[in-house]
Amino acid sequence: MNEIFKAPEGDFRGHDQQDVWSQTADPELSEVGPGTVCGEYMRRFWMPVAMTDQIGDLPYRIRILGEDLVLFRETGEGRLGLTHLHCAHRNMSLEFGIIEPGGIRCSYHGWKYGLDGTIKETPCEPVASQVKKKACLGAYPVIEYKGLAFAYMGPRDQQPPFPVMDTFDEDGDEMLPSLIKSPCNWLQVMENAWDPFHVVYLHTLAARVQFHESFAHMPMIEFHEAKFGEFYTNVRRDGDFVWLRIHDHMMPSFTQNGAHFPVPDRERYFGRCGLTRWVVPIDDTHTQVVTWRHFRDGDDPRGLTDKSQVGFGKTDFYGQDPDRPYEMRQRDPGDYDAWVSQGPKNIHSRENLSFTDRGVAKVRRMLRNEIRSVAAGNPVNHPTDDYDGVLPTYAGDTVLRIPAQEGRDDGAVLKEISFAVAGIFKDGDEQPIETRKQYIIDALKAYEASWA
Repeated sequence: MNEIFKAPEGDFRGHDQQDVWSQTADPELSEVGPGTVCGEYMRRFWMPVAMTDQIGDLPYRIRILGEDLVLFRETGEGRLGLTHLHCAHRNMSLEFGIIEPGGIRCSYHGWKYGLDGTIKETPCEPVASQVKKKACLGAYPVIEYKGLAFAYMGPRDQQPPFPVMDTFDEDGDEMLPSLIKSPCNWLQVMENAWDPFHVVYLHTLAARVQFHESFAHMPMIEFHEAKFGEFYTNVRRDGDFVWLRIHDHMMPSFTQNGAHFPVPDRERYFGRCGLTRWVVPIDDTHTQVVTWRHFRDGDDPRGLTDKSQVGFGKTDFYGQDPDRPYEMRQRDPGDYDAWVSQGPKNIHSRENLSFTDRGVAKVRRMLRNEIRSVAAGNPVNHPTDDYDGVLPTYAGDTVLRIPAQEGRDDGAVLKEISFAVAGIFKDGDEQPIETRKQYIIDALKAYEASWA
Protein backbone atom coordinates (compact mmCIF):
# COMPACT_ATOMS: atom_id res chain seq x y z
CA MET A 1 0.00 0.00 0.00
CA ASN A 2 2.77 2.45 0.91
CA GLU A 3 4.48 1.99 -2.46
CA ILE A 4 2.11 4.50 -4.06
CA PHE A 5 3.39 7.18 -1.70
CA LYS A 6 7.06 6.62 -2.51
CA ALA A 7 8.65 9.88 -3.75
CA PRO A 8 10.00 9.76 -7.31
CA GLU A 9 13.76 9.45 -7.55
CA GLY A 10 15.88 11.97 -9.47
CA ASP A 11 18.11 15.02 -9.24
CA PHE A 12 15.44 17.57 -8.30
CA ARG A 13 16.99 21.04 -7.83
CA GLY A 14 14.04 23.42 -7.70
CA HIS A 15 14.80 24.59 -4.17
CA ASP A 16 18.49 25.07 -5.00
CA GLN A 17 17.61 27.53 -7.75
CA GLN A 18 15.23 29.81 -5.90
CA ASP A 19 17.59 32.72 -6.43
CA VAL A 20 16.52 32.90 -10.09
CA TRP A 21 13.23 34.49 -9.03
CA SER A 22 15.02 37.46 -7.48
CA GLN A 23 16.87 38.27 -10.71
CA THR A 24 15.72 41.15 -12.90
CA ALA A 25 15.79 42.18 -16.55
CA ASP A 26 18.66 44.10 -18.13
CA PRO A 27 17.60 47.78 -18.13
CA GLU A 28 20.37 48.82 -20.52
CA LEU A 29 18.81 46.79 -23.34
CA SER A 30 15.15 46.63 -22.35
CA GLU A 31 14.05 50.03 -21.01
CA VAL A 32 13.04 52.42 -23.80
CA GLY A 33 11.25 55.37 -22.18
CA PRO A 34 12.39 59.01 -22.34
CA GLY A 35 15.78 59.48 -20.73
CA THR A 36 16.80 55.80 -20.76
CA VAL A 37 19.99 54.90 -22.59
CA CYS A 38 18.30 52.38 -24.88
CA GLY A 39 15.41 54.74 -25.52
CA GLU A 40 17.75 57.58 -26.45
CA TYR A 41 19.57 55.28 -28.86
CA MET A 42 16.38 54.05 -30.56
CA ARG A 43 15.00 57.57 -30.92
CA ARG A 44 17.78 58.33 -33.41
CA PHE A 45 16.20 56.14 -36.12
CA TRP A 46 13.15 56.47 -38.36
CA MET A 47 10.58 53.93 -37.16
CA PRO A 48 7.13 52.96 -38.43
CA VAL A 49 4.61 53.95 -35.77
CA ALA A 50 1.28 53.12 -37.45
CA MET A 51 -0.50 51.87 -40.54
CA THR A 52 -1.95 54.86 -42.35
CA ASP A 53 -5.27 53.17 -43.08
CA GLN A 54 -5.90 53.31 -39.32
CA ILE A 55 -5.87 57.12 -39.46
CA GLY A 56 -9.29 58.48 -40.32
CA ASP A 57 -10.91 61.85 -39.70
CA LEU A 58 -10.37 61.62 -35.94
CA PRO A 59 -7.13 61.79 -33.92
CA TYR A 60 -5.48 58.38 -33.52
CA ARG A 61 -3.97 57.71 -30.10
CA ILE A 62 -0.78 55.64 -30.03
CA ARG A 63 2.07 54.88 -27.64
CA ILE A 64 5.67 54.59 -28.85
CA LEU A 65 8.87 54.30 -26.78
CA GLY A 66 6.88 54.93 -23.61
CA GLU A 67 5.40 58.20 -24.91
CA ASP A 68 1.66 58.75 -25.33
CA LEU A 69 1.07 60.43 -28.68
CA VAL A 70 -1.67 61.42 -31.10
CA LEU A 71 -1.37 60.92 -34.84
CA PHE A 72 -3.67 62.81 -37.19
CA ARG A 73 -4.13 63.83 -40.81
CA GLU A 74 -4.69 67.57 -41.13
CA THR A 75 -7.61 68.56 -43.31
CA GLY A 76 -5.70 70.99 -45.53
CA GLU A 77 -3.05 69.18 -47.55
CA GLY A 78 -3.59 65.82 -45.87
CA ARG A 79 -0.20 65.78 -44.16
CA LEU A 80 0.35 63.69 -41.05
CA GLY A 81 1.07 65.20 -37.65
CA LEU A 82 2.41 63.43 -34.58
CA THR A 83 2.31 65.25 -31.25
CA HIS A 84 2.35 64.57 -27.55
CA LEU A 85 -1.03 63.42 -26.36
CA HIS A 86 -1.76 66.18 -23.86
CA CYS A 87 -2.47 69.81 -24.67
CA ALA A 88 0.27 72.17 -23.46
CA HIS A 89 -2.36 74.37 -21.79
CA ARG A 90 -4.29 72.27 -19.26
CA ASN A 91 -3.33 68.70 -20.31
CA MET A 92 -6.60 67.66 -21.91
CA SER A 93 -5.99 64.73 -24.25
CA LEU A 94 -5.79 65.69 -27.91
CA GLU A 95 -7.41 62.38 -28.84
CA PHE A 96 -10.52 64.56 -28.37
CA GLY A 97 -9.02 67.36 -30.44
CA ILE A 98 -10.45 68.99 -33.56
CA ILE A 99 -8.46 68.40 -36.72
CA GLU A 100 -8.20 71.45 -38.97
CA PRO A 101 -6.16 72.67 -41.94
CA GLY A 102 -2.54 72.90 -40.82
CA GLY A 103 -2.93 71.29 -37.41
CA ILE A 104 -5.06 70.24 -34.48
CA ARG A 105 -7.09 72.25 -31.97
CA CYS A 106 -7.76 71.33 -28.35
CA SER A 107 -11.49 71.16 -27.67
CA TYR A 108 -11.10 72.43 -24.09
CA HIS A 109 -10.01 76.06 -24.68
CA GLY A 110 -9.32 76.09 -28.42
CA TRP A 111 -5.52 76.23 -28.50
CA LYS A 112 -4.43 75.26 -32.00
CA TYR A 113 -1.13 73.57 -32.81
CA GLY A 114 0.73 73.28 -36.09
CA LEU A 115 2.25 70.02 -37.30
CA ASP A 116 5.53 70.96 -35.63
CA GLY A 117 3.82 71.68 -32.29
CA THR A 118 3.98 75.47 -32.47
CA ILE A 119 1.00 77.28 -30.97
CA LYS A 120 -0.97 78.93 -33.77
CA GLU A 121 -3.98 80.28 -31.88
CA THR A 122 -5.09 80.81 -28.26
CA PRO A 123 -8.65 82.15 -28.74
CA CYS A 124 -9.52 82.40 -25.03
CA GLU A 125 -6.42 84.45 -24.23
CA PRO A 126 -6.27 88.26 -24.40
CA VAL A 127 -4.71 89.74 -27.52
CA ALA A 128 -1.60 90.80 -25.62
CA SER A 129 -0.90 87.29 -24.28
CA GLN A 130 2.64 86.10 -24.89
CA VAL A 131 1.93 82.43 -24.16
CA LYS A 132 2.29 81.48 -27.85
CA LYS A 133 5.93 82.56 -27.69
CA LYS A 134 6.71 80.80 -24.42
CA ALA A 135 5.02 77.40 -24.81
CA CYS A 136 4.84 74.71 -27.45
CA LEU A 137 3.56 71.18 -27.87
CA GLY A 138 6.01 68.31 -28.33
CA ALA A 139 5.83 67.06 -31.94
CA TYR A 140 7.79 64.77 -34.26
CA PRO A 141 8.33 64.72 -38.04
CA VAL A 142 6.38 62.06 -39.94
CA ILE A 143 6.89 60.51 -43.38
CA GLU A 144 4.05 58.61 -45.03
CA TYR A 145 5.28 55.82 -47.30
CA LYS A 146 3.46 52.84 -48.84
CA GLY A 147 0.80 52.52 -46.17
CA LEU A 148 3.02 53.19 -43.15
CA ALA A 149 3.67 56.29 -41.04
CA PHE A 150 7.34 56.66 -40.04
CA ALA A 151 8.43 59.00 -37.27
CA TYR A 152 11.74 60.34 -36.04
CA MET A 153 11.71 60.99 -32.28
CA GLY A 154 15.31 61.99 -31.64
CA PRO A 155 17.24 65.28 -31.40
CA ARG A 156 16.45 67.74 -34.20
CA ASP A 157 20.08 68.24 -35.15
CA GLN A 158 20.73 64.51 -35.52
CA GLN A 159 17.84 63.58 -37.81
CA PRO A 160 19.12 61.24 -40.54
CA PRO A 161 17.71 60.98 -44.07
CA PHE A 162 14.93 58.43 -44.43
CA PRO A 163 16.61 55.17 -45.55
CA VAL A 164 15.17 53.67 -48.74
CA MET A 165 16.12 50.05 -49.47
CA ASP A 166 16.20 48.40 -52.87
CA THR A 167 13.32 46.13 -51.82
CA PHE A 168 10.96 49.06 -51.24
CA ASP A 169 10.09 49.64 -54.90
CA GLU A 170 10.64 46.66 -57.20
CA ASP A 171 8.83 45.89 -60.43
CA GLY A 172 6.37 43.05 -60.00
CA ASP A 173 6.31 43.31 -56.20
CA GLU A 174 3.04 44.03 -54.37
CA MET A 175 3.71 45.22 -50.82
CA LEU A 176 1.01 45.04 -48.15
CA PRO A 177 1.53 46.50 -44.66
CA SER A 178 0.69 44.83 -41.38
CA LEU A 179 0.99 45.71 -37.68
CA ILE A 180 0.72 43.18 -34.84
CA LYS A 181 1.15 43.93 -31.13
CA SER A 182 2.73 41.67 -28.52
CA PRO A 183 2.58 42.04 -24.70
CA CYS A 184 6.32 41.73 -24.10
CA ASN A 185 9.59 43.61 -24.38
CA TRP A 186 10.85 44.54 -27.84
CA LEU A 187 14.16 42.70 -27.46
CA GLN A 188 12.74 39.19 -27.21
CA VAL A 189 10.70 39.83 -30.37
CA MET A 190 13.65 41.29 -32.27
CA GLU A 191 16.07 38.53 -31.21
CA ASN A 192 13.84 35.90 -32.79
CA ALA A 193 15.11 37.00 -36.21
CA TRP A 194 18.73 36.48 -35.07
CA ASP A 195 17.95 32.88 -34.07
CA PRO A 196 17.68 30.85 -37.30
CA PHE A 197 17.96 27.55 -35.47
CA HIS A 198 14.50 27.86 -33.92
CA VAL A 199 13.06 27.22 -37.40
CA VAL A 200 14.26 23.61 -37.24
CA TYR A 201 12.27 22.78 -34.15
CA LEU A 202 9.53 25.35 -33.49
CA HIS A 203 8.41 25.59 -37.11
CA THR A 204 9.06 22.01 -38.23
CA LEU A 205 9.70 19.30 -35.63
CA ALA A 206 7.76 20.49 -32.56
CA ALA A 207 4.23 19.82 -33.82
CA ARG A 208 4.06 19.93 -37.61
CA VAL A 209 5.64 21.42 -40.71
CA GLN A 210 4.49 25.05 -40.65
CA PHE A 211 6.45 26.19 -43.73
CA HIS A 212 8.54 23.57 -45.59
CA GLU A 213 9.75 20.12 -44.62
CA SER A 214 13.34 20.96 -45.60
CA PHE A 215 13.50 23.28 -42.58
CA ALA A 216 13.87 20.11 -40.46
CA HIS A 217 17.46 19.82 -41.76
CA MET A 218 19.97 21.51 -39.46
CA PRO A 219 21.28 24.51 -41.45
CA MET A 220 24.78 25.84 -41.93
CA ILE A 221 24.63 29.40 -40.53
CA GLU A 222 27.28 32.03 -41.24
CA PHE A 223 27.11 35.73 -40.30
CA HIS A 224 28.53 38.34 -42.68
CA GLU A 225 29.31 42.02 -42.25
CA ALA A 226 28.10 44.08 -45.18
CA LYS A 227 28.41 47.60 -46.47
CA PHE A 228 25.05 48.39 -44.89
CA GLY A 229 24.28 46.36 -41.78
CA GLU A 230 24.74 42.60 -41.65
CA PHE A 231 23.23 39.47 -43.13
CA TYR A 232 23.43 35.76 -42.50
CA THR A 233 23.41 32.85 -44.92
CA ASN A 234 21.19 29.94 -43.90
CA VAL A 235 22.24 26.97 -46.05
CA ARG A 236 20.64 23.53 -46.42
CA ARG A 237 20.91 20.69 -48.89
CA ASP A 238 17.79 19.29 -50.54
CA GLY A 239 18.86 16.52 -52.90
CA ASP A 240 20.99 18.00 -55.67
CA PHE A 241 20.02 21.52 -54.65
CA VAL A 242 21.73 23.83 -52.19
CA TRP A 243 19.19 26.23 -50.71
CA LEU A 244 20.48 29.52 -49.31
CA ARG A 245 18.10 31.73 -47.34
CA ILE A 246 19.58 35.15 -46.63
CA HIS A 247 18.34 37.45 -43.85
CA ASP A 248 19.13 41.16 -43.60
CA HIS A 249 19.77 42.95 -40.31
CA MET A 250 20.20 46.67 -39.68
CA MET A 251 20.28 48.24 -36.28
CA PRO A 252 18.36 48.59 -34.15
CA SER A 253 15.51 46.31 -35.26
CA PHE A 254 15.21 46.16 -39.08
CA THR A 255 15.15 42.71 -40.68
CA GLN A 256 14.26 41.11 -44.00
CA ASN A 257 13.96 37.40 -44.72
CA GLY A 258 13.30 35.02 -47.59
CA ALA A 259 10.00 34.05 -49.13
CA HIS A 260 7.49 32.40 -46.78
CA PHE A 261 6.33 29.49 -48.91
CA PRO A 262 9.14 28.65 -51.34
CA VAL A 263 9.87 25.20 -52.74
CA PRO A 264 13.54 24.36 -53.42
CA ASP A 265 12.86 22.20 -56.45
CA ARG A 266 14.53 24.30 -59.15
CA GLU A 267 17.29 26.82 -59.62
CA ARG A 268 16.63 30.30 -58.26
CA TYR A 269 19.02 33.20 -58.40
CA PHE A 270 18.78 36.13 -55.98
CA GLY A 271 15.08 35.77 -55.22
CA ARG A 272 14.13 38.69 -53.00
CA CYS A 273 12.62 38.98 -49.53
CA GLY A 274 9.15 37.90 -48.45
CA LEU A 275 9.00 40.17 -45.42
CA THR A 276 10.40 43.59 -44.48
CA ARG A 277 10.06 44.08 -40.73
CA TRP A 278 10.63 46.58 -37.93
CA VAL A 279 10.24 45.70 -34.26
CA VAL A 280 9.07 48.91 -32.56
CA PRO A 281 8.83 49.26 -28.76
CA ILE A 282 5.50 50.57 -27.49
CA ASP A 283 6.93 50.67 -23.98
CA ASP A 284 9.04 48.36 -21.81
CA THR A 285 6.51 45.51 -21.88
CA HIS A 286 4.64 45.98 -25.17
CA THR A 287 5.86 45.82 -28.76
CA GLN A 288 4.52 46.21 -32.26
CA VAL A 289 5.85 44.34 -35.27
CA VAL A 290 5.36 46.45 -38.39
CA THR A 291 5.92 44.83 -41.77
CA TRP A 292 5.49 44.84 -45.48
CA ARG A 293 4.59 41.44 -46.93
CA HIS A 294 5.99 41.09 -50.43
CA PHE A 295 4.00 39.22 -53.08
CA ARG A 296 5.73 38.26 -56.33
CA ASP A 297 5.07 35.70 -59.02
CA GLY A 298 6.96 32.49 -58.29
CA ASP A 299 7.37 33.03 -54.54
CA ASP A 300 4.48 30.74 -53.62
CA PRO A 301 4.18 27.77 -56.03
CA ARG A 302 1.85 25.93 -53.62
CA GLY A 303 -0.65 28.81 -53.39
CA LEU A 304 -0.47 29.25 -49.61
CA THR A 305 -0.51 33.06 -49.46
CA ASP A 306 -3.67 34.98 -48.57
CA LYS A 307 -3.45 38.72 -49.12
CA SER A 308 -6.78 39.28 -47.37
CA GLN A 309 -5.18 38.18 -44.09
CA VAL A 310 -2.48 40.86 -44.13
CA GLY A 311 -3.34 44.02 -42.20
CA PHE A 312 -3.91 45.44 -38.73
CA GLY A 313 -3.44 42.70 -36.14
CA LYS A 314 -2.91 39.90 -38.63
CA THR A 315 -0.76 38.39 -41.34
CA ASP A 316 -0.96 35.38 -43.65
CA PHE A 317 1.58 33.04 -42.07
CA TYR A 318 1.14 31.02 -38.91
CA GLY A 319 1.85 31.92 -35.33
CA GLN A 320 2.43 35.68 -35.37
CA ASP A 321 -0.50 36.80 -33.20
CA PRO A 322 -2.68 35.59 -30.30
CA ASP A 323 -5.80 35.10 -32.41
CA ARG A 324 -5.86 31.31 -31.94
CA PRO A 325 -7.55 29.22 -29.25
CA TYR A 326 -5.27 28.67 -26.26
CA GLU A 327 -5.30 24.89 -26.71
CA MET A 328 -4.22 25.31 -30.35
CA ARG A 329 -1.36 27.52 -29.24
CA GLN A 330 -0.29 24.83 -26.76
CA ARG A 331 -0.45 22.05 -29.33
CA ASP A 332 1.01 24.03 -32.23
CA PRO A 333 2.93 27.05 -30.90
CA GLY A 334 4.36 29.77 -33.15
CA ASP A 335 6.75 32.71 -32.93
CA TYR A 336 4.29 34.82 -30.91
CA ASP A 337 4.03 32.12 -28.25
CA ALA A 338 7.81 31.75 -28.09
CA TRP A 339 8.58 35.40 -27.41
CA VAL A 340 5.53 36.32 -25.32
CA SER A 341 5.87 33.29 -23.02
CA GLN A 342 9.36 34.49 -22.00
CA GLY A 343 7.49 37.02 -19.84
CA PRO A 344 6.87 40.77 -20.07
CA LYS A 345 10.66 41.30 -19.92
CA ASN A 346 12.96 38.32 -20.43
CA ILE A 347 15.57 37.95 -17.68
CA HIS A 348 18.84 37.09 -19.40
CA SER A 349 20.58 35.94 -16.23
CA ARG A 350 18.22 32.94 -16.15
CA GLU A 351 19.24 31.82 -19.64
CA ASN A 352 21.93 29.33 -20.62
CA LEU A 353 23.08 30.45 -24.07
CA SER A 354 24.81 27.85 -26.22
CA PHE A 355 26.38 27.44 -29.67
CA THR A 356 23.14 27.90 -31.59
CA ASP A 357 22.52 31.19 -29.77
CA ARG A 358 25.53 32.96 -31.22
CA GLY A 359 23.30 35.26 -33.30
CA VAL A 360 21.41 36.31 -30.16
CA ALA A 361 24.66 36.89 -28.27
CA LYS A 362 26.02 38.85 -31.23
CA VAL A 363 23.08 41.26 -31.51
CA ARG A 364 23.00 41.88 -27.76
CA ARG A 365 26.70 42.73 -27.87
CA MET A 366 26.23 45.04 -30.86
CA LEU A 367 23.27 46.79 -29.22
CA ARG A 368 25.11 47.28 -25.97
CA ASN A 369 28.11 48.81 -27.73
CA GLU A 370 25.96 51.21 -29.77
CA ILE A 371 23.79 52.20 -26.79
CA ARG A 372 26.87 53.00 -24.74
CA SER A 373 28.39 54.95 -27.61
CA VAL A 374 25.31 57.20 -27.83
CA ALA A 375 25.26 57.58 -24.04
CA ALA A 376 28.88 58.77 -24.27
CA GLY A 377 27.81 61.55 -26.66
CA ASN A 378 28.73 59.97 -29.97
CA PRO A 379 26.43 60.09 -33.02
CA VAL A 380 24.79 56.98 -34.44
CA ASN A 381 26.37 55.58 -37.59
CA HIS A 382 23.54 55.51 -40.15
CA PRO A 383 23.87 53.81 -43.56
CA THR A 384 22.78 57.11 -45.13
CA ASP A 385 25.70 59.03 -43.60
CA ASP A 386 27.99 58.51 -46.58
CA TYR A 387 25.50 57.19 -49.13
CA ASP A 388 22.57 59.14 -50.52
CA GLY A 389 21.12 56.55 -52.90
CA VAL A 390 18.89 53.50 -52.61
CA LEU A 391 20.50 51.10 -50.13
CA PRO A 392 21.39 47.60 -51.43
CA THR A 393 20.12 44.65 -49.40
CA TYR A 394 20.62 40.89 -49.57
CA ALA A 395 17.60 39.04 -48.20
CA GLY A 396 15.83 36.34 -50.20
CA ASP A 397 16.26 32.82 -51.53
CA THR A 398 18.91 31.42 -53.84
CA VAL A 399 18.78 27.77 -54.95
CA LEU A 400 21.78 26.34 -56.80
CA ARG A 401 22.05 22.91 -58.42
CA ILE A 402 25.26 21.68 -56.82
CA PRO A 403 25.14 17.92 -56.07
CA ALA A 404 27.04 16.44 -53.14
CA GLN A 405 30.71 16.08 -54.06
CA GLU A 406 32.15 12.58 -53.96
CA GLY A 407 34.96 12.33 -51.45
CA ARG A 408 34.20 15.66 -49.79
CA ASP A 409 32.45 16.38 -46.51
CA ASP A 410 29.15 18.02 -47.42
CA GLY A 411 29.25 20.35 -44.42
CA ALA A 412 32.51 21.79 -45.68
CA VAL A 413 31.00 22.14 -49.16
CA LEU A 414 27.98 24.03 -47.83
CA LYS A 415 30.21 26.34 -45.82
CA GLU A 416 32.33 27.07 -48.89
CA ILE A 417 29.20 27.83 -50.91
CA SER A 418 27.79 30.12 -48.22
CA PHE A 419 30.92 32.29 -48.16
CA ALA A 420 31.19 32.32 -51.97
CA VAL A 421 27.58 33.46 -52.40
CA ALA A 422 27.99 36.08 -49.66
CA GLY A 423 31.03 37.36 -51.51
CA ILE A 424 29.06 37.62 -54.75
CA PHE A 425 26.36 39.62 -52.98
CA LYS A 426 28.88 42.01 -51.45
CA ASP A 427 30.71 42.40 -54.77
CA GLY A 428 27.37 43.53 -56.18
CA ASP A 429 27.43 46.50 -53.82
CA GLU A 430 30.08 48.06 -56.02
CA GLN A 431 27.70 48.05 -58.98
CA PRO A 432 25.18 50.80 -59.78
CA ILE A 433 21.89 50.00 -58.07
CA GLU A 434 20.16 49.74 -61.48
CA THR A 435 22.43 46.89 -62.63
CA ARG A 436 23.27 45.26 -59.28
CA LYS A 437 20.56 42.60 -59.37
CA GLN A 438 21.47 41.36 -62.84
CA TYR A 439 25.16 41.40 -61.92
CA ILE A 440 24.46 39.13 -58.92
CA ILE A 441 22.25 36.79 -60.95
CA ASP A 442 24.90 36.39 -63.66
CA ALA A 443 27.62 35.82 -61.04
CA LEU A 444 25.53 33.17 -59.26
CA LYS A 445 24.91 31.29 -62.51
CA ALA A 446 28.62 31.34 -63.32
CA TYR A 447 29.49 30.12 -59.83
CA GLU A 448 26.94 27.29 -60.08
CA ALA A 449 28.37 26.28 -63.46
CA SER A 450 31.87 26.09 -61.93
CA TRP A 451 30.73 23.05 -59.91
CA ALA A 452 29.54 21.11 -62.94
